[in-house]
Parts: sequence; structure tokens; C-alpha cells
Amino acid sequence: MRVVVSLTCCRVQVVHERSSDWRLVEMEETSVTLPILETKRLRARPFVSEDLADLINLHSNPSVNRFLQPTHVAWDVSTIKKRLAGFLEAQELLGFSKWHLSTHNGEFAGHAGFSLYEETAEIEMGYTLHEHFWNQGLGSEIAQALVEWFFENTYYSHLLAFAHPENHASKVVMERAGFEYRETRLVEGMPCEFYQVLSPSCQKLAVPA
Repeated sequence: MRVVVSLTCCRVQVVHERSSDWRLVEMEETSVTLPILETKRLRARPFVSEDLADLINLHSNPSVNRFLQPTHVAWDVSTIKKRLAGFLEAQELLGFSKWHLSTHNGEFAGHAGFSLYEETAEIEMGYTLHEHFWNQGLGSEIAQALVEWFFENTYYSHLLAFAHPENHASKVVMERAGFEYRETRLVEGMPCEFYQVLSPSCQKLAVPA
């Protein structure tokens, strides 16, 4: 049997062998979503529409949303549906997006990945984890893997990340992943500290201050 697959979503063709020739006697089509990257404890793959329930469960916790918007509340379903639609659209257009995170045993852990920061047309990295996964080093684990993936698979000169000034844990994660502070500006009415990391090739060209 021969299986034809691609990196993310794919068509699976099942081909059976008869005598010495490959003959197509059966074709099965299915949607297979494969991991884009893996770390020691996490897997990241593109979202699919069936993941809505996972996102609702994640963002029904006001603590998770604390630094994602000015109001400290659970997100309503319509807001979450728009976010999911945005993830799907970005993956289709850009080849990357915020991705579904799970542990190696399949438990949904949150989302992490990239999005277009439209105000400056730069790419932003971000992550959000279920509260019971906090304080385990998973933020640093996925952030460092994302930075490595981004510069290995794109031609961008740098990558952004931003966090609320009081979100000290996320700022530590960014610094461990190689980001350096750039500026403070408003994002959807909320103050955020912006960090950036240069690609390895740009780092070689950078002149120390």
C-alpha cells in the first residue's frame, strides 16, 4: 500500500499492488491534519472548524483572557467564531497562523503561532495556554520552537511579539526566546510592550549600539 501525503491537510490515496504493477483499485479521500511542529511536550497543527469547542472552553475562562483585551471577561461564542475564522483564513493565505496546541497524549493545551499585525504590516507571534498548563515552562518551550520555525520557513527579517506591561511571565518568555524590547503602543485600546527578534541573517548584519 502506498500513502501520498503533504505537510498539513492532505488527500490520502490508497493504492494496492497486483502482480508487478501498481494499479489503482481503490481511492479513499480524507482530510488529515498533521502537526506542523513538535516540541518535547507539545504538538502544533492548523486549526479546523471542528476545533470551535476547544476554543470556547479555553476562552470561557476570564483569567486566560486577562491580558488579551481591556475587559477581564469570558469571550462570547460569536467573538470566538470570528477568531477561529481568522485563524483558518490566515493559514490559507499566509501559510501560517495561530495553531492548535495539544500535548503528546492529545489534550488541548491552547493556541500559538503567528498573525499579521495590520497596523504596521509586520508578523506577530503569540500564544495562549489553558490555565492548568501555566507555570510549567510550556510558554518558553513553544515560543522558542516558533521562532526557530518562523525563520527556517519564511524570509521575514524580523518577528514581533507584544504583551501587556503587567504580564511579566510573557515578557520573560519573549526574552528567553531572543526578543528585545522595542516600544510601547496601544493595541485595541490596551497598552502593550512590543518586542522583536531579528532573523539569524539580520543578526549577523546588526551593528551593536
